[in-house]
Amino acid sequence: MGFVDFCSVGKTVASKVDNLYLLKKIIDNLDAFRRGTILSEEEEEFDVIIVGGGPAGLNAAIMCDTRHLKVLLLEKDKLGGLLASLYPTKTIPNYPGFPEITAIELVRNWLSNLRFSSVTVKKEAALSMTDDLALTTNRKTYRTNVVVIATGAKPRRLGLPNEERFSKEDKGVYYFPSHKEAFLGKRVVVVGGGDTAIDATLELLNLAKEITLVHRKEGFRAFEMNVDTVKRSGLVDFVMKGEVKAIEGKDRVEGVVIQQQQKVFRKDADAVIISIGLVPEDSFFKDLEIKSDERGFIVTDQAQRTSIEGVFAIGDVVQGGLRLITVAAAHGAIASHHIYSYVKRPYWTREKWPKI
Repeated sequence: MGFVDFCSVGKTVASKVDNLYLLKKIIDNLDAFRRGTILSEEEEEFDVIIVGGGPAGLNAAIMCDTRHLKVLLLEKDKLGGLLASLYPTKTIPNYPGFPEITAIELVRNWLSNLRFSSVTVKKEAALSMTDDLALTTNRKTYRTNVVVIATGAKPRRLGLPNEERFSKEDKGVYYFPSHKEAFLGKRVVVVGGGDTAIDATLELLNLAKEITLVHRKEGFRAFEMNVDTVKRSGLVDFVMKGEVKAIEGKDRVEGVVIQQQQKVFRKDADAVIISIGLVPEDSFFKDLEIKSDERGFIVTDQAQRTSIEGVFAIGDVVQGGLRLITVAAAHGAIASHHIYSYVKRPYWTREKWPKI
């Protein structure tokens, strides 16, 4: 029996017998030695490391675990991504199997599934990655066969003075009414014309004292049914072909300056909700030589493979028009199948890593 066969048999036996964990560890180290990747005390090795714990990352982790891959899931903030951090109380009307469920309830269902898995979850920020897939976080270094980028997207900013300052400590700038009771009796300006802007407006109906919706175009890109509900409410003042040019206030938001074609005027406001789209959360991969589109979203093939061998990308960080929870979850399932094929090399695997 050759060295390679010995490592393979040893791993199989050790994985089936719990009290032979130490033997499996020895075999892993021998295998690592054979590949020239001896791990230091500060390093651990996994089959797959998933960076990002949103819907795509969670589903990828669960699906990889069902294929008996050793999985590490890294999330620097809250598991659930934007569903947990930005939209926790938002009702999700179209997720399969749940006619109506809040975002945070959906996340909790995923986490319940995750608890019964063997996935290792760590609250750490992925900082860098080498060509041989050694991934360093703010705490330690890990080695892996596959890295999955599931960092998602973040709200696009207007880039105006006062925006960042007033977006902290409830000073009046928000990107979604995450806790809608805080807007009770407030004068609110919503900026945007897509689904997030319309959803934010719907959340505020019958809560806010005044709602002004500012959109730079004539029509809306959101679901027509939701747009019709907003229009029929009679509670929203529409400023079409308009743009917010300034956010004013001394210690918090006190008003905005709006330009509507040739007219410029000021609108008193207690809060501004900026919902003008998403940009990729690229802090982990912006220095990697990975192919992306003009907006910074990662380009993949149909198997979610990127231009770097061993690196997959899934969810909202990927180039494509549909930023939906169902799509993100599907990405995780698709990627898991091809990750298993890449890591374990079953007999039916014939495809090579493509040129992206």
